[in-house]
Amino acid sequence: MSDSPRSPARRDVSLAALAGVALSALPASVTARSRQAADDPWEHARAIRARIRPPVFPRANRFTPQQFGGVADGVTDNTAAFRQAVAAASAARGGGRVVVEGGVFLTGPIHLLSNVELHVDRESTIRFTQDRNAYFPPVLTRYEGTEFMGVSPFIYAYGQENVAVTGHGILDGNATRENWWAHKRGADGEEGDPARLRRFAEEGRPVDQRVFGPETTIRPQFIQPYRCRNVLIQDVTILRSPMWEIHPVECENVTVRRVTISTHGPNNDGCDPEACTDVLIEDCVFDTGDDCIAIKSGRNADGRRLSKPCQNIIVSGCTMMDGHGGVTLGSEISAGVRNVFVENCRMDSPQLATAIRFKNNAARGGRLENIHVRDITVGQVAKAAVTIDYNYAEGANGAFKPEFETLTIQRMVVGRCERVLDLQGFEAAPIRSIALIDCDIVRAAEPDIVSHVQGLTYTNVRRNGRPATGPEPGAVVRPASRHG
Repeated sequence: MSDSPRSPARRDVSLAALAGVALSALPASVTARSRQAADDPWEHARAIRARIRPPVFPRANRFTPQQFGGVADGVTDNTAAFRQAVAAASAARGGGRVVVEGGVFLTGPIHLLSNVELHVDRESTIRFTQDRNAYFPPVLTRYEGTEFMGVSPFIYAYGQENVAVTGHGILDGNATRENWWAHKRGADGEEGDPARLRRFAEEGRPVDQRVFGPETTIRPQFIQPYRCRNVLIQDVTILRSPMWEIHPVECENVTVRRVTISTHGPNNDGCDPEACTDVLIEDCVFDTGDDCIAIKSGRNADGRRLSKPCQNIIVSGCTMMDGHGGVTLGSEISAGVRNVFVENCRMDSPQLATAIRFKNNAARGGRLENIHVRDITVGQVAKAAVTIDYNYAEGANGAFKPEFETLTIQRMVVGRCERVLDLQGFEAAPIRSIALIDCDIVRAAEPDIVSHVQGLTYTNVRRNGRPATGPEPGAVVRPASRHG
């Protein structure tokens, strides 16, 4: 796949720029490339992008729900028709496409198989039933970074290769405050089933004994490929999701391209790759009730048990409107996150809390490293432009030290924010190596919050029309834990 048309041009590096380095041991071309990669982390991003390849499906093998009794009237249950169409496409030589066209198809969960593309044609809609019973028997899934057997995601694949959800049509989750978004709490003030699930994980209960039936208050994800290879999600519009919209888990080679997400329910994150390797998210639009993009790797005991970091993630050319964070790492990151590259994005809304956000604490304890951000335009955000928060949720209440190493932010322009930086580490776990380069913050109303940070550097940074050589001090660090 070629570079995105929005990607900056490759930098030219001559051998003369490497004066003083012994070159005789290796061919000149190899040495130049290796030195350039060491100097420019974006060479690593280009290598990641070059090896991400979306799956391709034979257009001749075409199946429709109508071939198996499906009716596009918005009333008829098409669950069986979709199941048969998917099976037929998977059994076809080289795989096939399930093409959804002709109106509104009401259905229960759609489980994709290897070598199947689910294509929703323009002017067509897949609408998912509000009947909770339709999403059982239980499947292996995750809720906020914890594995369990329970409610099926709306579009789900487990252990498959070459799966896709494409088309210019609509995926309608059909969630409202009267069904999926209803918010029930237990007697202790926390949500009953989510709290119980987290307790099971901390106690080490096997996953096959963490079973939640149709009466559960745990919401399903919208699209969840689980332990899959070669995944493509492209061009669709997603509305009214119960919770997280696109949630690949332990997947490899994932492309999310030109997707539009507009849904403002609780926990309505836009795209949350969790414990994945090699992910490209590009040219998408996010207007969400929670984080627009949130990169994750498992929560607390479960994250440490599975021990699969999320790594090699590229976010390029995306637009973020409402949400808690534009690009977020956390908070379920106990297995760590590394090698994240964010470029050419626009973030702008008074209802967008933070542009670049990191959430961690002493209960999670994950290591975040090697994050690079460039060419970001922020019209306005409600809070800090950049937040690294160890006081999130449980804060210091835990035995697992969070770690943060290396964030570069280059050529970020911010029109309006509360403050530029809100960086809160721990005395025993400082945040390390933060660099702001060629950034312009037009209006920041409040002083920065910087606590327990080592290696914070400014190069050609302007704040409120004046050169800035460091953070604007003066604010008192908030000690209380925070959610959101």
